[in-house]
Amino acid sequence: MSEPTRSLNCPRCSSAMEPGYIIDVAYGTRAVPKWVAGLPQKSIWTGLKVRGLDQIDVATYRCRRCGYLESYASG
Repeated sequence: MSEPTRSLNCPRCSSAMEPGYIIDVAYGTRAVPKWVAGLPQKSIWTGLKVRGLDQIDVATYRCRRCGYLESYASG
């Protein structure tokens, strides 16, 4: 995942927001969440069908003052 480069101000309190990420935990693994276009399609074996679909890492920003989180998928 590339380091987020946006400089944002919080939409709630106008303080500076810092870049980061949210950890997605499943079956003892940790990963950065992905954004996938379209509606989710169920899979018996993997939970969701995502093979062949573009997946974009999700970057999350946190307000240093109020803790508000805002996520972006800019790929």
